[in-house]
Amino acid sequence: MTPDGRLIRVDELREWDGPGELVVFLGVRTAGSRSHETFSGWAAALGRPDWTLRGLDLPLNAPDAAYAELVAAVAANPRVAGAVVTSHKLRLHRAGATLFRRTDVLAGLTREVNTLARATDGVDAHARDPLALTAVLRGFDGAGHADVVVYGAGGAGTALLLALTLDVGATLASGSLVRAAGRGPRSITVLDTDEDAVAALRATARRCGVLDGRLRLLAAGDPAAPFPLPDGALVVNATGLGKDRPGSPLPPGTVLPPGATAWDVNYRGDLTFLADARAQGATAVDGWDYFVAGWGAALTAIAGVPFTDDMLAGLAAAAAAHRPGTLPS
Repeated sequence: MTPDGRLIRVDELREWDGPGELVVFLGVRTAGSRSHETFSGWAAALGRPDWTLRGLDLPLNAPDAAYAELVAAVAANPRVAGAVVTSHKLRLHRAGATLFRRTDVLAGLTREVNTLARATDGVDAHARDPLALTAVLRGFDGAGHADVVVYGAGGAGTALLLALTLDVGATLASGSLVRAAGRGPRSITVLDTDEDAVAALRATARRCGVLDGRLRLLAAGDPAAPFPLPDGALVVNATGLGKDRPGSPLPPGTVLPPGATAWDVNYRGDLTFLADARAQGATAVDGWDYFVAGWGAALTAIAGVPFTDDMLAGLAAAAAAHRPGTLPS
C-alpha cells in the first residue's frame, strides 16, 4: 500500500487480502474526499460492516492499459467487492468495454462507467449517476426550474441530462428507454470548452432520443455562446472547476439573472462558482446531496441491494456529521 493509508495502487489489488472486502475508490486525488470519513457508516447501513475503502489515484491522461489492469484485478481477487469511480468514467468504459461481464442500460447509453461490481464470474459495469441525480432532484427545487443551464458536458453533465429527460428507474428496470412523464424543463443548455465532450454528449442525447428543440449543446467558439441566462434558471457547475482545478466555469462578466439557483455538483474545494453566485444574490446549493446519493447509488450496486429512498435517507444520516460547514462567501 502507498505511504498514505487511504490509498492503494493498481498492482496491489490482486494481492489484497483484508481485512474484510475491499471497495476501491478511483479518482484523481481521492485522499481529500469525505468518503473516507463517512464510509464506515455507509458500510454499516448497507449491512457490509467488514468493507474497507481505499483510494486509487490515476492522472486524467492515464493509458488505457491502466483501466484494463484495474478491471482485471477486480475480477481476479474475490476479496475485492468492486469500485466507485468519480473520475475516469468515459475512459474506463472505453478501455474496459470488452472486459465487462455485463453492462447496464445506462452505461450503454452514456458510454461511461461509475461503478464496478464484482460477480463470481467477472465484473459488471454500471452508470449509476443518473439514478443518483434523479433522487437528488426529487428533493431539490431545481427540478421545477423551467430553464436549466449546465456548464460541463462530461460525466456529471451527461448524467444530469438523463435525469432531467428520462424515467431513469423505469429505464433500468426494463432495460430499455423510458422517457420522463410530465413536462420537464422548458429548455436545457449544456456548454463546454471541449468540443469532443460536446460531440460525445450529442451522441448520447441522440441515443436517448432527447436531441430535440429544447436541448442546446454549445462548445467554445459557438456564436451562440456565451448567451444571456434566462430569469429563474437553474445554473449548474458540472465541471471540476472549484474542486480539482481552481476557478469557475462562468465566463468573465456573466451576470446571474433574478431568481437564479446556482448548483455546484462539487462539495469540496474553493467552490468559486458558489462564492460568485452568492455575491450576486443567487441561491447557492453545494454538491453534498449529490455526493451522498452518488456514493449510495454506486455502493448499493456493489452490495446488490435496492437503492431506495429509505436507504438513501439512512446513508445521508450516516454521513451528516461529516458535512462541511457553510458555503464560501
